[in-house]
Amino acid sequence: MGELLSRYDPTRNNLLIIGFKSFSIGVVFTTSTILEIYYQKHFALFLYLQFLCIFHSLEFLSTYLFNNSQVDDDSFILEDKEFHIITFASIIEYFISPFKIKFYIIGFPLLLLGQFIRFLSMFTAQESFNHYVQKQGKESHKLVTNGIYKYIRHPSYLGFFLWFIGIQIILGNIIMLIVGIIILWRFFKDRIKYEEEYLIKFFGDKYTNYRNSTSTWMFIK
Repeated sequence: MGELLSRYDPTRNNLLIIGFKSFSIGVVFTTSTILEIYYQKHFALFLYLQFLCIFHSLEFLSTYLFNNSQVDDDSFILEDKEFHIITFASIIEYFISPFKIKFYIIGFPLLLLGQFIRFLSMFTAQESFNHYVQKQGKESHKLVTNGIYKYIRHPSYLGFFLWFIGIQIILGNIIMLIVGIIILWRFFKDRIKYEEEYLIKFFGDKYTNYRNSTSTWMFIK
């Protein structure tokens, strides 16, 4: 851990932005928790906001702990416009849709499982994990095939996929559940194909053999 932390590059970080994002996430989480107690009618919405805060916080924390040299103010993954569009669309559907699917018994476990798989993938990959596709190999970049990667190829993608399904089920959204699944599946399909082109360049037959023997569990070859 000491060697990993020694690679921290302070020039990559704007502490003011990190502090602002952390404070904003804290405000949303605390406000949602308070409103959750007094407005039980919208319990699902406040739970949704809480888990959004937990997700973004864990993205930053996991990067800081396991890939410290790459941590920056964007490690919260709060700059993704598509993510924000889906978030607002999900909230809008929650309020205006007359049709609801309320299966907390399914949505909650899926959400937790997805978050756990994503966190575990970052913990296992350590410095080999990055939020962005790496086009150049680094000394710290290794082919990870142990732990969760032994059973799942691209577990961080599967984790987010399950997390999204679970959180939409908690909201009771039907349209965003279906549309989101289609959008995410297409996105991960294209990203995996693109990413694996570089992984084959970096690791050659080792990665090809790994790819052929390990499933993504998302119906993506």
